[in-house]
Amino acid sequence: MRSFRVGFALIIAGGIRLSLRLLGKGATALPGKIAVKIAPRFIREMASGCDIITVTGTNGKTTTTHMISESLRKSGYYVATNVSGANLSSGIATTFAQELRPVRRAVSKGLKPVYVLEIDEAAFAKVAGDLSPKVCVVTNLFRDQLDRFGELLYTRDCIEKGLDMTDALILLNADDSMIAALRKNRESRTEFYGVDERSMTRNNVTDTVASRALPASSDAEYCLSCKRKYEYGARSFGHFGTYSCSSCGDTRQEPQQSVYFDPTKSSSDPGLPLVFQGKDYSVEGVLPIPGSHNIYNAAAAFAACTSFGKIIGDPKLSPIQVAAALSEVQPAFGRMEKIRVGDKSFCILLVKNPVGLDRALSMVASASDADGMYLLLNSNIADGTDVSWIWDVDFESKTMPDKLYVSGERFGDMLLRLIYSGVDTNQLRYASMSEAFVLFEEALSACEPGKCLYVLPNYTSMLALRKFLVGKYRLKDFWR
Repeated sequence: MRSFRVGFALIIAGGIRLSLRLLGKGATALPGKIAVKIAPRFIREMASGCDIITVTGTNGKTTTTHMISESLRKSGYYVATNVSGANLSSGIATTFAQELRPVRRAVSKGLKPVYVLEIDEAAFAKVAGDLSPKVCVVTNLFRDQLDRFGELLYTRDCIEKGLDMTDALILLNADDSMIAALRKNRESRTEFYGVDERSMTRNNVTDTVASRALPASSDAEYCLSCKRKYEYGARSFGHFGTYSCSSCGDTRQEPQQSVYFDPTKSSSDPGLPLVFQGKDYSVEGVLPIPGSHNIYNAAAAFAACTSFGKIIGDPKLSPIQVAAALSEVQPAFGRMEKIRVGDKSFCILLVKNPVGLDRALSMVASASDADGMYLLLNSNIADGTDVSWIWDVDFESKTMPDKLYVSGERFGDMLLRLIYSGVDTNQLRYASMSEAFVLFEEALSACEPGKCLYVLPNYTSMLALRKFLVGKYRLKDFWR
């Protein structure tokens, strides 16, 4: 039974949410922030008795959360999730407050509710114990918002503290040495997911004979135990791969569930043909969301759904059915959304750190429909105020579209980075953030019929752009 304080907090949070929505605001954090102020145990009491899956890590949280949520919905569950990506404690509290009545209605209709929550890495240390999840998914660790998190070991420590506050099944990315090391002292409740080594080699190493010469990413260059430089048999991107330490013997863990991408295999459906593999199964599926990095998100979502199914004993979450559900998932807000406007389209790819931008640039370089690219860079608190990370991105080796556009509050920094990369200045059009939407319309207007303008914003510039697009093209608000 909920305490009086929590009940009062629910009433106040509901009033704040209604008022903000009437004003056209998202109301994704403030109601929960006030609720926690009124009732410090708000999240713990609201989460009591709920089935919860959490997702944390640097990149891929929103997409993985979206994939899990959609797969569970297609399997007959009512899913409550922080759809807007509000992943601090305030956003999580808001999710519990706004989902109270919908969950009750779902239960009355015979639907089983599940909370699938994306959680910021630092917030994970604070709220994981209150949530008491059944499954914790950890995606990866990359340098991100250095002004807030500092270096990676601090971020990893936050995740570690959160894991130790739960008794959940822990699903770790086997290909990320920083994440896989979280298994220590938690072996009995840890399982691994990853990408099949054959997919790494085929996709990312042109000369397989020299694959062991691949340098490690600076994000995780050295063994955490003995500080010796890792050697790699194969790599996918960043520091993901089949790593090993010649000194202490630390090596990539064998994933219980892996994904194999065979580029020679064709599919009647659009997207990447995948094979989901386990000890006693191998099932085919399709990844409708472009980008090879999304294979990891699909692997994480698949592992989460099938593992959750085992925990609660639901045969509807079998490998075959989860693979089929994942094959129908469409992109989440700001993550490879492609929106058609007349005879052309634009596609939004959120970028917020070096690896994310590198993956986006690689995807645009390989896109057959890329006519132009529009980069937006802000430096607000939610973005990280330090934008020096753009100099860690390999622009030089990427083949970029002929038409390049730059805006945002820090457009000068991005412009300088592009110029130093050797881009012809005649290709560049730029504008301050106040003129960002005028430049967007110019870029879309210049796009050839049948082609796509790829838009790469960081977080707050994406929110501002989305607000403009909602009014201009009648798109859904980001919280819907």
